[in-house]
Amino acid sequence: MDWRVLVKTYLLVQDGEEEAADKFKAWRKKNATALHTIQISCGQEDFSLIKNTISAKRAWDTLAEQFKPKPTYYNDYNQYNPLFDAVLSGDWNKAKEFLTLHPNAVRATIPSTNNTALHMATDLEDEHIVEELVQLMSEEDLELKDNEGWTALALAAQRGNIKMVECMVRKSKKILSIPTEEDNMTPILHASINEHWDVVDYLYSVTPLQDLMPEKGPYGATLLRNFIIGMKFGSLPSKI
Repeated sequence: MDWRVLVKTYLLVQDGEEEAADKFKAWRKKNATALHTIQISCGQEDFSLIKNTISAKRAWDTLAEQFKPKPTYYNDYNQYNPLFDAVLSGDWNKAKEFLTLHPNAVRATIPSTNNTALHMATDLEDEHIVEELVQLMSEEDLELKDNEGWTALALAAQRGNIKMVECMVRKSKKILSIPTEEDNMTPILHASINEHWDVVDYLYSVTPLQDLMPEKGPYGATLLRNFIIGMKFGSLPSKI
């Protein structure tokens, strides 16, 4: 970007009054001057990108595209921390105001944990903010995982918050089948191992049956084991 400014300044200095009657000749001379200036000042490696270009504008646009600042949105915590601060303090009005100006921030992550705002609200069990965020997120956004491989649904199931679980599942059924990476357990297993049987009951009604079949992995067997343990120790509610 600094080089861009310097070259433009140099070309302004070189651009005196053109006395040539032939406008095409005048343009060709200016084009050659500009192209030559760009070629000799951009470095050997970068020159290879434009060495066959005869148009100064095309050479300029090629370099501009190649070296334009790359967006650092997803992990730019300093830019998007007002959203996380608002969620942390439970202030949905501030969070909504920020998301109105920066709608893509709904999938931004904290670099140290890879948590989204939804992960944070779920961890805090702020049901209102969770519901509002889910409305703004796409199905793919709900598949985002933190550094330990947890989706927000897995976290909600572990917490045993049925309202948050139902809210997320209404938006996406695919997340029912996504296991956490650290222990390879789907949301229904996290609910069962923590004896949140109301959540288990709900998730069992919506989890694809094939996810619990032997060929899919140990998920069905693990669920049955947790269920038997719950029966043995009398932790199951009467309706189950």
